Amino acid sequence: MDRGTQHTATALIDAVRERATAARVAEAAAFVAVGDWATAHTSEEVVGDPITALGEWREESFVEALAGDQFLELGGPGAPVVAEFCIGEVAAARGCSFDAARRLVGDAIELRYRLPRVQARIAAGEVDVWRGRRIAQSTRTLTFEAASFVDRHIAYVAHKATGPEVDRLVAEAAARFDPETTEAERAEADGGRHLTIELGDIGYTDPLTGCLRGTVDVHGTLDLADALDLERTVAHVARQLVALGCDQDLDVRRSIALGEIARRCDGVTTLQYDAASGPDGDETRPVQRARREVVLFVHLDQAAIAGTLNGFGPGIDACTGMTGIDLARLDTPGAPRGAITAEQVQAWCASPDTTVTIRPIIDLNLEDAVNGYTPPDRIADHVRARWPSCVFPYCTRSSRTADLDHCRAYDDNGPPGQTSTKNLFPLCRRHHRMKTHREMTTGNKWTYRPTDPTDPTQNEPPNAVIWTSPMGLRYLVDRDGTHPWPPTTT
Repeated sequence: MDRGTQHTATALIDAVRERATAARVAEAAAFVAVGDWATAHTSEEVVGDPITALGEWREESFVEALAGDQFLELGGPGAPVVAEFCIGEVAAARGCSFDAARRLVGDAIELRYRLPRVQARIAAGEVDVWRGRRIAQSTRTLTFEAASFVDRHIAYVAHKATGPEVDRLVAEAAARFDPETTEAERAEADGGRHLTIELGDIGYTDPLTGCLRGTVDVHGTLDLADALDLERTVAHVARQLVALGCDQDLDVRRSIALGEIARRCDGVTTLQYDAASGPDGDETRPVQRARREVVLFVHLDQAAIAGTLNGFGPGIDACTGMTGIDLARLDTPGAPRGAITAEQVQAWCASPDTTVTIRPIIDLNLEDAVNGYTPPDRIADHVRARWPSCVFPYCTRSSRTADLDHCRAYDDNGPPGQTSTKNLFPLCRRHHRMKTHREMTTGNKWTYRPTDPTDPTQNEPPNAVIWTSPMGLRYLVDRDGTHPWPPTTT
């Protein structure tokens, strides 16, 4: 691509960015106007206030009330109630249904009165309206204190928070501020575990094909740790079937794998086919039962070591100031990340088939380095703890499954210490390829470098990287997300 063509292409990308920003600002202004309109039609009563029992109303008064304007509870506890008829004006102005306008007004009220920090960023055009509404819809059932907790922790990253990340934070807030309900729900979920094999359907004819199916449906609900163990084993046996000559697609091989696992298990002794004899061979050998592995990453600070947790004693939640439940964070490849109770972790670790590994990470600000190309576990864990996600702009893939890339290319003849916590960054496989290989249209590739806060002329923040696209556009990525960065002066 010649210089003139590249200049035109850059101008087109700049136009896309400018139009997107203008649309975001306009949508935010319209959303703020909806909130202003709804606020002007609120009552002094708030959601959660006691309401006069219907039984105390005279019948004619009740009918009259239903026929006239009413106040609706559209936000969570602590938000004011809103006059119903004002929603019709919003629906007409936006050209949408009443139900859609009702949901819009409810989200605006939730943000304005219970999530003010997120609301402020929406009003400033820093957060898309749809992202703010997604957060508001998740917090509606939380207490006022729990919603404030979510607001404090998500406001500064609301511009990039994904749906699962929001759900995990909401679940953590519910556990912290309503531990009794959380424990009751977890106990109810434990009691609802089941595994059903529909053997009663064997021999029935498929109504669509008219043929005997010869298959049965299996469904159930498992404990998370048991589900992870089963998934790992099924995936492993499905890969083995390929090596043994099975040419079925992945879904079929996974179903076959479950039967293989059942046939290999005999009481407490696991029997495994000898690969040389094939799946139909008679040779089997007893092996040890597969063990579950629980890896605990222990994050400690000086207050935890010294036992001075800001005056909070054992069993007191530092975030809520009241007795609560202890939480841990789940970060397992192939499983959803989020908060779980410490009691559940204890139950996993108490199993006799569990191997428990404790890996302490004391201070992520310390640097470490080795001379070889491949980083040891301590450095890999350090880097992934420092960067929870792929460091490519706007990527949210977990660093637990990402490659560790040498930002400055490793040189066999270079100085020692090239594999260090300062030079390694997690990149998911797709973005690792984009960083490694050149783009066909421009002949350039994505490049990045750590920021240099010591250079006063650049005004770069610490603990971040700056990416340059093949078109010359730059982006700054730190733990708070991705930010467009000014182009270089050259």
